[in-house]
Amino acid sequence: MTADIPQKMLQMLVPVAEALGDELLPYVAFVGGSTTALLISDPITRHAVRFTEDVDLILDIDGRAQWHRFQQQLRERGFKESMEENLTCRMMLGALKVDFMPADASILGFTNCWYHAALTNARPYPLTDQITINLLAPEYFIATKLEAYHGRGNNDPMGSHDLEDIINLVDGRIELLNELQQAEENVRHYIAKQFAGLLQHPDFEYAVLGNLQDAGRSELFFDRWEQIAALK
Repeated sequence: MTADIPQKMLQMLVPVAEALGDELLPYVAFVGGSTTALLISDPITRHAVRFTEDVDLILDIDGRAQWHRFQQQLRERGFKESMEENLTCRMMLGALKVDFMPADASILGFTNCWYHAALTNARPYPLTDQITINLLAPEYFIATKLEAYHGRGNNDPMGSHDLEDIINLVDGRIELLNELQQAEENVRHYIAKQFAGLLQHPDFEYAVLGNLQDAGRSELFFDRWEQIAALK
Protein backbone atom coordinates (compact mmCIF):
# COMPACT_ATOMS: atom_id res chain seq x y z
CA MET A 1 0.00 0.00 0.00
CA THR A 2 2.77 2.44 0.89
CA ALA A 3 4.20 2.30 -2.63
CA ASP A 4 0.86 3.52 -3.99
CA ILE A 5 0.70 6.58 -1.73
CA PRO A 6 2.15 9.77 -3.25
CA GLN A 7 5.58 10.36 -1.72
CA LYS A 8 4.75 13.97 -0.87
CA MET A 9 1.91 12.72 1.36
CA LEU A 10 4.11 10.22 3.16
CA GLN A 11 6.71 12.92 3.79
CA MET A 12 4.05 14.78 5.79
CA LEU A 13 2.15 11.97 7.48
CA VAL A 14 4.96 9.66 8.54
CA PRO A 15 6.98 12.21 10.58
CA VAL A 16 3.83 13.26 12.46
CA ALA A 17 2.89 9.65 13.21
CA GLU A 18 6.44 8.83 14.31
CA ALA A 19 6.55 11.85 16.62
CA LEU A 20 3.22 10.96 18.23
CA GLY A 21 4.42 7.44 18.84
CA ASP A 22 2.57 4.45 20.24
CA GLU A 23 1.44 6.42 23.30
CA LEU A 24 -0.51 9.16 21.51
CA LEU A 25 -1.41 7.66 18.12
CA PRO A 26 -4.36 5.64 19.51
CA TYR A 27 -6.05 8.84 20.72
CA VAL A 28 -6.04 10.77 17.45
CA ALA A 29 -7.41 10.27 13.95
CA PHE A 30 -5.93 11.76 10.80
CA VAL A 31 -8.38 13.86 8.78
CA GLY A 32 -8.44 16.51 6.10
CA GLY A 33 -6.90 16.93 2.69
CA SER A 34 -3.61 15.28 3.63
CA THR A 35 -5.49 11.96 3.93
CA THR A 36 -7.60 12.15 0.76
CA ALA A 37 -5.17 10.01 -1.23
CA LEU A 38 -5.32 7.28 1.44
CA LEU A 39 -9.03 6.78 0.74
CA ILE A 40 -8.80 6.72 -3.06
CA SER A 41 -8.48 3.34 -4.76
CA ASP A 42 -7.95 4.58 -8.32
CA PRO A 43 -4.19 5.17 -8.80
CA ILE A 44 -4.56 7.92 -11.41
CA THR A 45 -6.90 9.96 -9.21
CA ARG A 46 -4.77 9.24 -6.13
CA HIS A 47 -1.62 10.71 -7.61
CA ALA A 48 -3.46 13.80 -8.85
CA VAL A 49 -4.83 14.75 -5.41
CA ARG A 50 -3.96 18.28 -4.37
CA PHE A 51 -0.99 18.94 -2.14
CA THR A 52 -1.85 20.34 1.28
CA GLU A 53 0.32 22.50 3.51
CA ASP A 54 -0.73 20.97 6.83
CA VAL A 55 -1.66 17.75 8.57
CA ASP A 56 -4.98 17.70 10.44
CA LEU A 57 -5.81 15.47 13.38
CA ILE A 58 -8.85 15.22 15.63
CA LEU A 59 -8.89 14.03 19.22
CA ASP A 60 -11.55 13.36 21.81
CA ILE A 61 -10.55 14.96 25.11
CA ASP A 62 -12.67 16.61 27.79
CA GLY A 63 -11.98 20.13 28.93
CA ARG A 64 -9.08 22.52 28.82
CA ALA A 65 -7.10 20.74 31.56
CA GLN A 66 -6.79 17.61 29.42
CA TRP A 67 -6.00 19.79 26.41
CA HIS A 68 -3.11 21.45 28.24
CA ARG A 69 -1.76 18.06 29.32
CA PHE A 70 -1.98 16.85 25.74
CA GLN A 71 -0.11 19.94 24.51
CA GLN A 72 2.65 19.25 27.03
CA GLN A 73 2.95 15.69 25.75
CA LEU A 74 3.27 17.11 22.23
CA ARG A 75 6.06 19.46 23.31
CA GLU A 76 7.93 16.54 24.83
CA ARG A 77 7.77 14.88 21.40
CA GLY A 78 9.19 17.80 19.48
CA PHE A 79 6.08 19.78 18.60
CA LYS A 80 6.14 23.53 19.17
CA GLU A 81 3.41 26.17 19.26
CA SER A 82 2.83 28.02 16.02
CA MET A 83 3.41 31.76 16.04
CA GLU A 84 0.51 32.32 13.65
CA GLU A 85 -2.27 34.40 15.17
CA ASN A 86 -5.77 32.95 15.62
CA LEU A 87 -4.55 29.38 15.08
CA THR A 88 -4.70 27.99 18.59
CA CYS A 89 -5.01 24.46 17.21
CA ARG A 90 -1.72 24.61 15.29
CA MET A 91 1.59 23.11 16.33
CA MET A 92 4.81 22.90 14.34
CA LEU A 93 6.94 19.80 13.86
CA GLY A 94 10.01 21.25 12.25
CA ALA A 95 8.63 22.95 9.14
CA LEU A 96 5.43 20.87 9.18
CA LYS A 97 2.17 22.55 10.17
CA VAL A 98 0.08 20.20 12.29
CA ASP A 99 -3.43 21.13 13.43
CA PHE A 100 -4.88 19.29 16.45
CA MET A 101 -8.64 19.80 16.68
CA PRO A 102 -10.55 18.61 19.75
CA ALA A 103 -14.08 17.32 19.26
CA ASP A 104 -15.09 19.31 22.37
CA ALA A 105 -16.04 22.78 21.11
CA SER A 106 -15.52 24.35 24.55
CA ILE A 107 -11.75 23.85 24.36
CA LEU A 108 -10.89 26.05 21.37
CA GLY A 109 -14.28 27.62 20.68
CA PHE A 110 -14.95 25.65 17.51
CA THR A 111 -15.31 22.09 16.25
CA ASN A 112 -17.07 20.04 13.59
CA CYS A 113 -20.34 18.35 14.52
CA TRP A 114 -19.13 15.07 12.98
CA TYR A 115 -15.85 14.78 14.87
CA HIS A 116 -17.17 12.62 17.73
CA ALA A 117 -18.74 10.06 15.40
CA ALA A 118 -15.74 10.23 13.07
CA LEU A 119 -13.40 9.33 15.91
CA THR A 120 -15.64 6.53 17.15
CA ASN A 121 -15.78 5.00 13.67
CA ALA A 122 -12.16 5.62 12.63
CA ARG A 123 -10.35 2.62 11.16
CA PRO A 124 -6.76 1.42 11.49
CA TYR A 125 -4.75 2.15 8.36
CA PRO A 126 -1.25 0.73 7.72
CA LEU A 127 0.64 3.85 6.71
CA THR A 128 3.93 1.91 6.53
CA ASP A 129 5.01 -1.58 7.52
CA GLN A 130 5.81 -0.20 10.99
CA ILE A 131 3.17 2.52 11.48
CA THR A 132 -0.61 2.16 11.73
CA ILE A 133 -2.76 5.27 12.10
CA ASN A 134 -6.45 5.91 12.74
CA LEU A 135 -8.11 7.07 9.52
CA LEU A 136 -11.65 8.34 9.06
CA ALA A 137 -14.13 6.01 7.39
CA PRO A 138 -15.07 7.40 3.95
CA GLU A 139 -18.56 8.45 5.02
CA TYR A 140 -17.22 10.50 7.93
CA PHE A 141 -14.47 12.00 5.79
CA ILE A 142 -17.21 13.26 3.46
CA ALA A 143 -19.46 14.44 6.30
CA THR A 144 -16.67 16.43 7.97
CA LYS A 145 -15.74 17.95 4.61
CA LEU A 146 -19.35 18.94 3.87
CA GLU A 147 -19.65 20.56 7.29
CA ALA A 148 -16.37 22.41 6.70
CA TYR A 149 -17.62 23.57 3.30
CA HIS A 150 -20.71 25.07 4.88
CA GLY A 151 -18.57 26.80 7.48
CA ARG A 152 -15.91 28.31 5.23
CA GLY A 153 -16.86 27.61 1.62
CA ASN A 154 -18.91 30.78 1.07
CA ASN A 155 -21.33 28.71 -1.04
CA ASP A 156 -18.68 28.67 -3.78
CA PRO A 157 -18.12 25.14 -5.10
CA MET A 158 -15.47 26.28 -7.55
CA GLY A 159 -13.28 27.78 -4.84
CA SER A 160 -13.64 25.10 -2.17
CA HIS A 161 -10.81 22.68 -1.41
CA ASP A 162 -13.25 20.73 0.77
CA LEU A 163 -15.50 20.02 -2.21
CA GLU A 164 -12.45 19.31 -4.35
CA ASP A 165 -11.48 16.53 -1.93
CA ILE A 166 -15.03 15.12 -1.96
CA ILE A 167 -15.14 15.18 -5.77
CA ASN A 168 -11.84 13.31 -5.95
CA LEU A 169 -13.10 10.72 -3.48
CA VAL A 170 -16.37 10.13 -5.36
CA ASP A 171 -14.42 9.87 -8.61
CA GLY A 172 -11.64 7.69 -7.28
CA ARG A 173 -13.25 5.28 -4.79
CA ILE A 174 -15.29 2.75 -6.73
CA GLU A 175 -16.65 1.06 -3.61
CA LEU A 176 -17.98 4.31 -2.10
CA LEU A 177 -21.65 3.88 -3.06
CA ASN A 178 -21.83 0.45 -1.44
CA GLU A 179 -20.12 1.80 1.67
CA LEU A 180 -22.58 4.67 1.96
CA GLN A 181 -25.52 2.30 1.52
CA GLN A 182 -24.30 0.45 4.60
CA ALA A 183 -23.37 3.54 6.63
CA GLU A 184 -25.21 4.70 9.75
CA GLU A 185 -28.56 6.23 8.88
CA ASN A 186 -27.85 9.73 10.19
CA VAL A 187 -24.61 10.21 8.26
CA ARG A 188 -26.04 8.55 5.15
CA HIS A 189 -29.07 10.87 5.15
CA TYR A 190 -26.89 13.92 5.79
CA ILE A 191 -24.60 13.15 2.87
CA ALA A 192 -27.52 12.37 0.55
CA LYS A 193 -29.26 15.63 1.42
CA GLN A 194 -26.11 17.69 0.92
CA PHE A 195 -25.28 15.97 -2.37
CA ALA A 196 -28.81 16.62 -3.63
CA GLY A 197 -28.50 20.29 -2.70
CA LEU A 198 -25.18 20.66 -4.48
CA LEU A 199 -26.71 19.28 -7.67
CA GLN A 200 -28.95 22.36 -7.68
CA HIS A 201 -26.06 24.82 -7.39
CA PRO A 202 -25.45 26.58 -10.73
CA ASP A 203 -21.66 26.32 -10.36
CA PHE A 204 -21.44 22.73 -9.17
CA GLU A 205 -21.05 21.18 -12.63
CA TYR A 206 -18.21 23.59 -13.42
CA ALA A 207 -16.51 22.66 -10.15
CA VAL A 208 -16.73 18.97 -11.01
CA LEU A 209 -15.43 19.38 -14.55
CA GLY A 210 -12.59 21.52 -13.26
CA ASN A 211 -11.47 18.80 -10.85
CA LEU A 212 -11.98 15.54 -12.73
CA GLN A 213 -8.74 14.07 -13.97
CA ASP A 214 -10.51 12.68 -17.04
CA ALA A 215 -13.37 14.73 -18.49
CA GLY A 216 -14.57 11.57 -20.20
CA ARG A 217 -15.56 10.24 -16.78
CA SER A 218 -18.04 13.04 -16.14
CA GLU A 219 -21.12 10.99 -17.05
CA LEU A 220 -20.05 8.18 -14.76
CA PHE A 221 -19.22 10.68 -12.01
CA PHE A 222 -22.60 12.43 -12.10
CA ASP A 223 -24.41 9.09 -12.20
CA ARG A 224 -22.51 8.05 -9.07
CA TRP A 225 -23.19 11.40 -7.37
CA GLU A 226 -26.92 11.22 -8.17
CA GLN A 227 -27.14 7.69 -6.78
CA ILE A 228 -25.61 8.91 -3.54
CA ALA A 229 -27.99 11.90 -3.47
CA ALA A 230 -30.93 9.50 -3.79
CA LEU A 231 -29.93 7.28 -0.86
CA LYS A 232 -32.64 6.71 1.74
